[in-house]
Amino acid sequence: MNIFTQLVKSLYSPKDIAKYRFQGIGKTILYVFFLTFIMVLPLAIYFTMAFMTNVDEFNTALKSDIPKFEIKDGTLTSDMDAPQLIKKEDFTIQFDSTGTLNSTDLNTSSDVTVGLLKNKAVLLVNGQAQELEYSMVPGLSLTNESASEYIENAKASLYLIVTLVILVMFLMTAALQFLEVTLLAYFGGLFASILGRRTNFGQQWRLAAYSFTLAVVFFTFMDFIQVPVIGDFYVKWFISLMMLYMAIKELPAPKKPKA
Repeated sequence: MNIFTQLVKSLYSPKDIAKYRFQGIGKTILYVFFLTFIMVLPLAIYFTMAFMTNVDEFNTALKSDIPKFEIKDGTLTSDMDAPQLIKKEDFTIQFDSTGTLNSTDLNTSSDVTVGLLKNKAVLLVNGQAQELEYSMVPGLSLTNESASEYIENAKASLYLIVTLVILVMFLMTAALQFLEVTLLAYFGGLFASILGRRTNFGQQWRLAAYSFTLAVVFFTFMDFIQVPVIGDFYVKWFISLMMLYMAIKELPAPKKPKA
């Protein structure tokens, strides 16, 4: 049975999940990675779209919205005599060549704020600030035009960066998923004891891996349509525990010895 057929059957059939307890551990491990791929797919798509859109928007802002400036000898200079606040659809830019603002003064009403300040650039994402002093980059010399050119030339590299971020995201999610499968497998031993079924830990682990399928597909769908689920952790575990319980219930009961 191929992995896609197993995915479909694991959505609704505890009886089929019970049959997978005898398959090779390698195939089950592959299935966990497959579930992980499904889990990170919405986040990877939205992250890539948002990242590249914001880069393009910022590049456009450099040309049309941000005042003419020059960064040289570690200092931002322009003709502006007051800080400028530029609000875009997905982020905010604060420009200050006067030295009035510092990183703690940046606007936090937007999820993403870019601060071009007198002596440093600041990226503020969900309240977390990353700073770069201009003087830390030897020989840095930038204007609106040259900064825009750098961004255009770096787009190919940006795709590589996004790919690496998604890969790290996938590996971290996979590690967490393997831990969750292992924990669920211990619950499988408890259910087997309660229901009077004979299993070993390897079989419980295989059953646990497939019992997560319905929850993973459900939450992936909700992520795609961007609808939050209240108590998502508890909902995920409730669904998975119920699927595992029903799968173990489908296992044949040991025959009673004849009197």
